Amino acid sequence: MASYAQDVKNELAHKLDDDIDCRRAEFVALMKVGAKKIDDRLEFTSSNAAVVRRVILLGKNFFPHVKPEVAAVRRKKLLKNILYSVRFRAAGEVQNFFDALDMNELLKRTRFKVAYLRGAFLASGSVNRPEAQYFLQIVALTEAEANFIYRQMEKLEFIGGISRRKKKFVVWLREGDSVCDFLGMIGAAESVERFEVARNLKEVRGQVNRIVNVETAALNKSVDTAQRQLADIKILLDKKVPVNKKLREAMTVRLENPSGTMRELAEKIPMSGAGLLYRFKVIHRLAKKFSKR
Repeated sequence: MASYAQDVKNELAHKLDDDIDCRRAEFVALMKVGAKKIDDRLEFTSSNAAVVRRVILLGKNFFPHVKPEVAAVRRKKLLKNILYSVRFRAAGEVQNFFDALDMNELLKRTRFKVAYLRGAFLASGSVNRPEAQYFLQIVALTEAEANFIYRQMEKLEFIGGISRRKKKFVVWLREGDSVCDFLGMIGAAESVERFEVARNLKEVRGQVNRIVNVETAALNKSVDTAQRQLADIKILLDKKVPVNKKLREAMTVRLENPSGTMRELAEKIPMSGAGLLYRFKVIHRLAKKFSKR
């Protein structure tokens, strides 16, 4: 079963931007964040086949005469999924494309920045399932690239942070609204809808749990209070301690309603809850006094 992050990438990878400049910005991000230069090859790797197909398709837009090399290897260790790779020879059209890049020109418009961040997320991004803790990250191999991604996010008013993880750098967002808005911005509309539904359910469950916890705490307090009052009354009765009419009335109503709340007892007398509570405080002091005799 695919993870939520894989579902998001599958959705994004099947939506191709009509604007060639947006495609260029996305492709550059895919290669800068997700590719490595190995010998004379520029190699992009991913466990998501749809993302690799996206790289191949975009590559044809910008160096149509270069035939990419595609491979698939099944990993044997903890992650048993297939790792896909696509390699471009780093010469000729490919080299000319990257040599001619002007990053200021590439990202001069907001929609180009959005496309770049979409490519960065497709290359090495991940997002927790919305039922869990809200967390979106993009992993960069260098601090410079992490800072560059962070600045693009900041320009679009997404404020997160950068953390170092072993030899890599992680650009992250941790707030639910930010994660949801970021996914919506880069084009994952269906995933955003799923995110919102899950988040609403999570918040409703949280509210219900808080109410239940408050009610449970109040009930436990009520039970503890009743048990203490019954213990005090038993001492006074066992010691045959004389009490006035008001205290006797409080003792009687508690004995007749051993599990009743203070409000319920006060309504039966009737009197204010504060007044009844005061009577039980007097009963407690008497019980404490006579229990030592």
